[in-house]
Amino acid sequence: MAEVPLLKTLHDKYSADGLVILGVSIDSSVSLANRTIKEKGMIWPQLVDPKGFNSEAARAYRVDGTPTLFVLDRAGKIVARPSSARGIEESLAAALR
Repeated sequence: MAEVPLLKTLHDKYSADGLVILGVSIDSSVSLANRTIKEKGMIWPQLVDPKGFNSEAARAYRVDGTPTLFVLDRAGKIVARPSSARGIEESLAAALR
């Protein structure tokens, strides 16, 4: 959750250029996930998959911890998998072209 403030900053700075942030929660409790989303002020779309690390998406994208971040280009291709939100900004220039 420490990444949320920086993600908000990136959202504000780059959304006009086409940045879309999509959150996927793998909390086992949908109500807990929804409460956290509201408390942290996550203003981007959020999906909740209560199957956690055993979900099809988590296995397909090799999610083994949270947060797991991906930067996709306009065609939907993964162009970076930064280890933290601080690494996202470096990848945005190429992704937003």
